[in-house]
Amino acid sequence: MIHVLETAAALLLLALCAVVALVRYALRPRRARLDAASTGLPVETVSIPSRSGATLAGWFLAGSGEGGVLLLHGVKSNRLTHVERMRMLWGAGYSSLAIDFQAHGQSTGSCITLGQKEALDARSALEWMRARLPGHRLAVLGISMGGVAALVAEPPLKADALIVESAFRDLATSVSNRLANALGEASRAATPLTLLALRAAAGINPRRLRPIHAIGQIHAPIFILSGADDRKIRNEEARALFARANPPKIYWEEPGAGHIDLAYVGGAAYRKRLLDFLESALRAEKTSSV
Repeated sequence: MIHVLETAAALLLLALCAVVALVRYALRPRRARLDAASTGLPVETVSIPSRSGATLAGWFLAGSGEGGVLLLHGVKSNRLTHVERMRMLWGAGYSSLAIDFQAHGQSTGSCITLGQKEALDARSALEWMRARLPGHRLAVLGISMGGVAALVAEPPLKADALIVESAFRDLATSVSNRLANALGEASRAATPLTLLALRAAAGINPRRLRPIHAIGQIHAPIFILSGADDRKIRNEEARALFARANPPKIYWEEPGAGHIDLAYVGGAAYRKRLLDFLESALRAEKTSSV
């Protein structure tokens, strides 16, 4: 019996080591060389020291009117994903700042942490933007991991409004769903092992990545969006976040959209919803509601 237990323990340890190696590889930095000229916009390239220990690369675009928006990308992406949003915001007179999270794009950093260190990046970038735009109301728009980072920051970000697209409700649920998508429903049983590997490989604490618990601490207008056909972050997760959010709040599921393609699928209707929300949250009188 003791021999069987020893064998089982050895096999479990081997399995954990294998998963840790896979996770460490999956969370390796995603570097990219980005050219400001390719945006076709008069962006200013900026460098921002972050509380995460990284130096963040970013593009700042000054608007002609009141208000600004901090743009946060998803996992394994970079600020290039926000160029069209910057163009839209600039056309409406808003300033914008798009950053590369730590371990992404041209920012420093040794390991992606799925929102844990990235929440520190979001705070540092918002502080930089407040110093650059004193007296302006500022919103934060985060996609997927960017939305998670905006929600789980402790204490909550001092944003005047939040726009969250395709963010998971908690890391454990997200891991379970992605395992099921990739390997079938039975693979959900590997969720605890995967969470343990995330901690061992990258110091990721699942308790610090629970937007469903953090969102109730946020007291700012919030717009939560989800793709109706998103299989990575399921609609019930977005609906649960919305249910926990404090008013004023708005929820929208984009028909035909998947995980991070809401702007592309929604087109002009997507742009109108965002700009209407920002107008109400950033430019209306403080006594108004969204």
